[in-house]
Amino acid sequence: DIGVTGVQTCALPILVNGIGDSDMAAEALDAAESLLAITSAPVLNAPAAVRATGRCENANRLGKLSGLITPATSMFPHALLAGPDGPAALAAGGFNFPLLLRTPGFHMGQHFVRVESPAALSSAVAELPGTGTPEAKVLAIEYLDARGVDGCARKYRVMMVGGRLYPLHLAISRDWKIHYFSADMADRADHRGEEERFLADMRGVVGRKGMDALEGLRVALGLDYGGIDFGINRRGEILLFEANATMVVEQPSDDKRWDYRRAAVERIHAAARDLLMASAGAASRNPVVCSQ
Repeated sequence: DIGVTGVQTCALPILVNGIGDSDMAAEALDAAESLLAITSAPVLNAPAAVRATGRCENANRLGKLSGLITPATSMFPHALLAGPDGPAALAAGGFNFPLLLRTPGFHMGQHFVRVESPAALSSAVAELPGTGTPEAKVLAIEYLDARGVDGCARKYRVMMVGGRLYPLHLAISRDWKIHYFSADMADRADHRGEEERFLADMRGVVGRKGMDALEGLRVALGLDYGGIDFGINRRGEILLFEANATMVVEQPSDDKRWDYRRAAVERIHAAARDLLMASAGAASRNPVVCSQ
């Protein structure tokens, strides 16, 4: 409605920012912020909070939190790391081998490699998109060892919804690159049992130091919805792999082996519904206007 003041009342009670990948969506986040400048509607996952979750930004700002270890992370030109000066450039940036390389903006393990030595660098970079493209970039990431005494690596995931932490899953694998779909879970009852303990008693598994670090991380991120992927070292410190708004919460398949996971997933879905309803209710109690 347009009144005499020239101010339009908006029908939309809340705005949900679905842009999650800061490393690839800077222009989209700029556009979202421009949109928000013309409305007073409440926003879930403000673009400014999402913008601060790029891998380099997370490594630089979150490493100061107590009990949290972030990997050194820097962006390099693809051509530089592919050439003869690549090892020296990494050394000058403070990196040692083994290290991880990944193409910005990709997830689920795509275009993500581990490099064991300087001699293997150029061939590893050649596996990543961008060869012959002057503007192509590569992320160099310090390798954080998340292996337990059994030699398996562990990657925990918790979701942040409406100011609370919820355990989602634990993936266990012999491989350094862990994703739930490729981890040693379906065929390992002992691994599923370990995950079930995490889902039932996150605080008991992660420990007080780890939970304090995760809570500090949640507050620092300032996201209404997001996820944290992490490991735990033998001192009980959190090894941060990734924290951003890109993570989804999928229902397990109908296989009875996953019955123990269903309650944890439903808790997160319910928390997301509550967040949306509470935000919409708050918006309905306050006038929402759009500038012309």
